[in-house]
Amino acid sequence: MLELQPFVDHPGQRLPIDLILTDRETPGEDLRTVTEMRLQGEAFVQLSTLYLTVHVAASIRQPCRRCLEPVMTSEEIEEEFEIPIRPGTRSIDLWPDVVRLILSSHDPNVLCKKDCRGLCPSCGMNLNQEPSHRCATNEESTHQTLKDLASWTNDS
Repeated sequence: MLELQPFVDHPGQRLPIDLILTDRETPGEDLRTVTEMRLQGEAFVQLSTLYLTVHVAASIRQPCRRCLEPVMTSEEIEEEFEIPIRPGTRSIDLWPDVVRLILSSHDPNVLCKKDCRGLCPSCGMNLNQEPSHRCATNEESTHQTLKDLASWTNDS
């Protein structure tokens, strides 16, 4: 939370900010979680609006795009943004706005390692943990594939 009183007492004057915002749930169905953010820069209030110019450094936990194991990454951005202030507001929660900025600039497709083998397409086993894993071949499988469905529609 950013206390607004110093900014309200000095409207239009740029004041330094240095905040650490920590672990909260990321809203929505996004599998990425921002675990910590540090905001450094300056802000000022003018006409019921808080204006911020900040450097944001964030730690993000998200699944590997191939094997779904958790991966910790970091993101740093420079941003200028504004937040409207309702009358009588004493502090502002910057978390939702800054998380949106970080996640919109962050690559959602990370790998746990360059040679990640992913998951077995038949049973879902993590092939990094079981490199010699073998599943039933397509002939033995009872699952239909897209190729099976395409040949069925062409025969009709």
